[in-house]
Amino acid sequence: MNREKIIKENLPETRQDDNERRAYTDLIKKYSKQLFDFGYRFCPDEDIVKDCIQQLYLDLWNRRFDISESSTIKSYLFKAIRNRVLREKSKWFKDELLDDDYGFVLEFAIDSKLITDTANLELAEKVRKAIQTLPARQREIIYLKFFEDLDIQQISSIMNINKQSAHNLLQKAYSSLRADWSVLLLLFATTLQLYRS
Repeated sequence: MNREKIIKENLPETRQDDNERRAYTDLIKKYSKQLFDFGYRFCPDEDIVKDCIQQLYLDLWNRRFDISESSTIKSYLFKAIRNRVLREKSKWFKDELLDDDYGFVLEFAIDSKLITDTANLELAEKVRKAIQTLPARQREIIYLKFFEDLDIQQISSIMNINKQSAHNLLQKAYSSLRADWSVLLLLFATTLQLYRS
């Protein structure tokens, strides 16, 4: 066997490879839970979502030199997992049509330990119900804007719509919530007055 080949095979990894692996590991640790939560909102099958995330990370590692740096990694990952989960969901659940009215579940936990005041618990429940009345795409844009703190450019990229459509969709969601909010604000003001007295 060639002595030079044996030496190269037994040398430790280069620093660049170590840095890439460390960055990749950090990326997985940072985004895996967020990607699972987001993917699960489209498909409530944990195994499908986990498989999609695993395949996404594998593709990301294999194509790490081809990814454009113009978009942020978070919006890239969210767009990729959204598309992958919707594609896989359509393979497994052939009865469901894949159209603009896909399911998007936006639930947030109302932890009674954190909200001890029953009036606040009732208000939180009413907010949850108001959000659940929104159509799936409006719930998705509310989630991306307020729960994931993404800007309109990133949201439009993730949702595969242009920037103006994202603005319009967000405004529709605001308008729908505003109608419910008038009742919620009145309830909140009344509750606040009762709490102070």
